Amino acid sequence: MNILLHFIFIAAFLFIYIVAIIILKPFRLHHKRPVSTLFLKLSYLVYLACFLLFAYLILFFHAGSEISEDPSEEQVLNLFTLFSLMAFFIPNIGIMVRRSVRSWRITYNYLFSVVNLIIAAGLIYFISDMPWTFK
Repeated sequence: MNILLHFIFIAAFLFIYIVAIIILKPFRLHHKRPVSTLFLKLSYLVYLACFLLFAYLILFFHAGSEISEDPSEEQVLNLFTLFSLMAFFIPNIGIMVRRSVRSWRITYNYLFSVVNLIIAAGLIYFISDMPWTFK
């Protein structure tokens, strides 16, 4: 049963990723700003892949060995939670709002591309730093 649940979540995450590719159409370039648009779309897809992997690991694996009462570890957990919330909302809002930005669109595309890549790098850091064990 557990393997079936893993398969269902992997299939659902792949479906989400494929739908994101279909909706974004990453290789359909804008005639006025092709490079910045391509950079934004590809950086979002990199972010989304990292976030879906992170979500899968959070769902099925345990990220620690024991609970401690150390205040510094509690602060790290609070920062981790805050980063996770920001990692969920900021890139998604950025990709949805992009069409309403008109005057400084190229700067906006590059700014959110960098934000997407920074958040993806942070997610990769958290994924590689935590001692994942199977639940």
